[in-house]
Amino acid sequence: MTYQNAQVRDLVWVMSAPNLLVDADWLVTDKECQAWLDAATPQLRALDANPDALHRWIAKYKPVRLGRYFEVLVHYWIAHLMPATWYVSNQIVKSERIVLGEYDLLWRDAAGALQHWEIAVKFYLQIDVNAGFAGYVGTMLRDRLDLKVSHLRDKQLRLSSTSAGAASLPVVGEPVRARALLKSWLFYPAGATPQFVSGLSPLHLHGWWGRWGELDLADGVYWQILPRLAWLSPVLTLDASILWCKSDFVVHLTAYFNQFQVPVLVAGLSCIEGVWHEQTRGFITPLGWPDLTNGIM
Repeated sequence: MTYQNAQVRDLVWVMSAPNLLVDADWLVTDKECQAWLDAATPQLRALDANPDALHRWIAKYKPVRLGRYFEVLVHYWIAHLMPATWYVSNQIVKSERIVLGEYDLLWRDAAGALQHWEIAVKFYLQIDVNAGFAGYVGTMLRDRLDLKVSHLRDKQLRLSSTSAGAASLPVVGEPVRARALLKSWLFYPAGATPQFVSGLSPLHLHGWWGRWGELDLADGVYWQILPRLAWLSPVLTLDASILWCKSDFVVHLTAYFNQFQVPVLVAGLSCIEGVWHEQTRGFITPLGWPDLTNGIM
């Protein structure tokens, strides 16, 4: 079903977006997420009709960064829509006075078993198909898919196996199942067939990217630059005043890139029975992007 409230749609996206990677024992699976979503559908429908509780939850934490917004939605999911008997987030692990790490999320399932989730949402652009996961980078070039995967799998999810991590669990040394909830959009060079590298889920969400001055925007849709906290779920709006026709959008983007050298995420929408639906999304970067002289490649 289509949810009308934007924050409820984002919550549903957090629960239902397909995994970035192929299934592995260190990942929360799509099958599990779908089962939890199905079980929560009556509550989500009620929340969509009256989203005040979700809005108050988000307002309480005042997220500014997209990653923090994602975390706040995951915490709502666990606290209100899952058979969780207890949870705690962002638990610091110390040895004496030295911080060694942090548990993103610890929670107990209906059977009382302790679950440890590391949670992340990532937006990467493919700049080198031959580099595997290393060919996917963030727009600021400080982040890379291979580095994120190894950090999650080989460090963050092993925290409970350290003496300090075990001592920080609710019951010292108790068994814990550690997995990652990793959601993402990947973006591939515009005008070409996306080339997925080995290890990615064939169902992963993807769009396109192109450099301003080289990119020909699609016809037949109206355009919007997406605010960062609107990056998760596909756009749905009744407000045509926030959208640009192609010719006006070109003028707007030309002025933008004359002043700023920061990539933007845009969406193209079409109107169906009075409602504007996202049809395409992609990053538009400055002409010289990526400048790897100061990057991490």
